Amino acid sequence: MRDATTWRRFLAAALLLSVAVVSGAYAQPTNVFPDADWQETTPDSQGVDAAKLKAAVADMDRTFGPAGAKELVIVRNGYLIWRGPNIDAYHNVWSATKVFTSTVFGLLIQDGKCALDDLTVKHLPDLDDQHPAYARIKLRHLASMSSGYKGELVNVTAEQPWGDPMAYLNPTAPLFEAGTQAQYHDHQVFLLGRILTQLAGESEHALFKRRIADPIGMSQWDWGVSGKVNGIELNNAAGTPSRAPGIQTTAREMARFGLLYLNRGQWKGRQLLPASFIEEATKNQVLGVGESAFLHARYGFYWWTNDKKPDGKRPWPSAPPRTYASHGHSCNFCFVIPEWNMVVVRMGTEPVRSGVAGLAEVDRLWDTFFGKLAVALH
Repeated sequence: MRDATTWRRFLAAALLLSVAVVSGAYAQPTNVFPDADWQETTPDSQGVDAAKLKAAVADMDRTFGPAGAKELVIVRNGYLIWRGPNIDAYHNVWSATKVFTSTVFGLLIQDGKCALDDLTVKHLPDLDDQHPAYARIKLRHLASMSSGYKGELVNVTAEQPWGDPMAYLNPTAPLFEAGTQAQYHDHQVFLLGRILTQLAGESEHALFKRRIADPIGMSQWDWGVSGKVNGIELNNAAGTPSRAPGIQTTAREMARFGLLYLNRGQWKGRQLLPASFIEEATKNQVLGVGESAFLHARYGFYWWTNDKKPDGKRPWPSAPPRTYASHGHSCNFCFVIPEWNMVVVRMGTEPVRSGVAGLAEVDRLWDTFFGKLAVALH
């Protein structure tokens, strides 16, 4: 009888331990936070083999285009464990700007000024005057490249090869029915930016600075102004190449933004951004159909996800499934890796690979890096 009782107690303890382990794997991470400066420490002190990490970085430096790993920042548990020599280089991050716009979206949802499933015409009543299909666009469609919205394309020049972004706010015939496809198109990002600016009653820059940048100590950054709507400055919401750039910042500063997301919107005890919004923003939101095949089943609210694509494979199979990233001009990345409690920022001014065809190769290069990084973890 005593042996049976002991066995039952052992099984109960083992069950409780397994539940704790599984729950702990998905618990909100415990991190330190930078003040004016990051707390730097050795990779080994944070469970990363220094020699193997150095080898992984050397491979990146050799294969990731001219800039290599010069603007690479790796943060684990909130500690800076690797920094390249040029992480304070200040420049445009291009389409990585889009996640700043979706962050502003999250703030306004938190404030009760809008909701994911609001119809766009609730905030822009005249949007469907010429094109009735636009009455069915939801805000979540604009935030996930699945709205089918298209504006005017005018004043195409070498300085602004995709035209004047302010003209994107003038509706033309839709590309497709909202929610049925995904197509990478900056016009819909600008339309969302206009709505957010209108709802906030101030620029995205002003709101982001007060509610996010200042609290997390992000001081070296700016956000270009494309024009004005109702007297309020309209920032370049998409990072579209034009006279007014999108977000400009450094790799060191971008890592703070990544750490905020890693901590599910919490910073030093303050919930700056709803955890529920981050959960939604960083998981796939689009179908596996549409012109932009590189988005299929792997795109959230402007964040690139590691969800399974229509072929059943993940973009970065060597990285954990919940990995996600901002991505600008094939060279500016901010990866958030919850399972590893890690942020990896790699930035530059020259593309790793050029064109849409090069995106698959960039994914392969990142997967190679993540494979080497995984081996370094202990």
